[in-house]
Amino acid sequence: MATRQKVARRTSYKLVAIPGSPNQLVLGLKWRTVLGEDLEKLALKTARKARATHFVQSDARSSSVGLLAAKGSETRAKSRATLFSGAAAFAQMHRHGTHIVACTLPDQSVWLAVVVDGVVQTGGDTIFPDQEKAKNAVEELTARYREHQVHSNYITQARLFSLQQLTAHVNGQSALRRASFRLSMVSPIWWVLIAAVVAYEAWDYGSAWWDERQAKLQEEAQAAQPHFDAKALWESAISAWAKSVKTQGGAGMTELLNVILTVPVEPGRWRLTEVDCRPSAGSCTATYRRTRMADNHTLRAALAESFRIVHPDLDTATATWPLPKARSAPTVALRDLPTAAAIQTTWEPSWQALRPALQDFTLAKPASVQILVPNIKLPNGLEEPVPMPSGTKLPASRALVINAPLRSLYGLALPTTTQITQLHVRYQPDSAPGLAASAFSATLKGDIYVLAP
Repeated sequence: MATRQKVARRTSYKLVAIPGSPNQLVLGLKWRTVLGEDLEKLALKTARKARATHFVQSDARSSSVGLLAAKGSETRAKSRATLFSGAAAFAQMHRHGTHIVACTLPDQSVWLAVVVDGVVQTGGDTIFPDQEKAKNAVEELTARYREHQVHSNYITQARLFSLQQLTAHVNGQSALRRASFRLSMVSPIWWVLIAAVVAYEAWDYGSAWWDERQAKLQEEAQAAQPHFDAKALWESAISAWAKSVKTQGGAGMTELLNVILTVPVEPGRWRLTEVDCRPSAGSCTATYRRTRMADNHTLRAALAESFRIVHPDLDTATATWPLPKARSAPTVALRDLPTAAAIQTTWEPSWQALRPALQDFTLAKPASVQILVPNIKLPNGLEEPVPMPSGTKLPASRALVINAPLRSLYGLALPTTTQITQLHVRYQPDSAPGLAASAFSATLKGDIYVLAP
């Protein structure tokens, strides 16, 4: 590779032409270390502060920055060709370990560079007039870095090196970039001040325009908005929900328990296993298991004609019958919805007294009920939901699950706003009787409707 001759006053760096292209290698840059988050921005600032014309980073994530201060005709020449850092290219060749390169140039000067883990070291990219002047520097570096590899074209015990090896790593990373002015050089405090002024002006103009627009829209909306009584519409929607929900309360539960008592336990030598009553369906279903000397005829003869019998298999039978219609289940009375305080002071003490005779008692937290939001019709034919007035009292539901002996449910008090969804009774004649155990164990499920907190 041919070396471009330089006058004596410029010996800090060397330019080496790359054969077959107008580009050149630059040897002998001044390297510095920058610290921060945006390393590229800091490298540019460092180059401008040092009045350098070009800069390069040994790696995109490296804090090591090489600086070049070109002057006169060289500056114009560099505008027509791309410059590449020889030290940066050498760093790309050796990304692990410590590597020292000492290379004699065609003008007998010596280029000395030091790279540690792919990063060019500060002061590690130097030009010496001859080998004698470079000898002390090489000895000092080899003594400083105990584990290292030396690359050279004149040191006998070093790995063979030539500048031609660097051409494979002449790329965008090792290319020198001009330290020209960029917007990123503007101090952040100035950007903040400029942004503050622009934001204030935009806010002042935008707020005035927005206020005028909102006032106009409000006037138009008020002119087009039909007059309505939001409180009355919401009360009507809540009343419609209440009329759609059937409740049983304590009286309805007593009727269910009386129905359970009428279920035969061993009709026609068939043994009862369980009874499931669902008020919403208006029916109960009893399941029987066949014992010895029993058949379908004995069961049919023992049960009332109102029982609809189905035999899923030879040993199982289900009998379904409608619940009596002595009274129709009432709907939710909004005035009777208990408050949270009423639940704690009126109902919970009675449940606490009965708790030893129950297996478990679960009352969930209040959950919202499905109320159809009222809508009003606009002049354009569209509908719009009516906003709920402040202070509107909404109903809520609290899921209730009780497991207990069947007899314990006779002592259970429930609000009139209780909806029973299921009463499931299991017959286990071999069970040992106790305060919370019985041959007839029951599971009661339902919802207690209350005022939302």
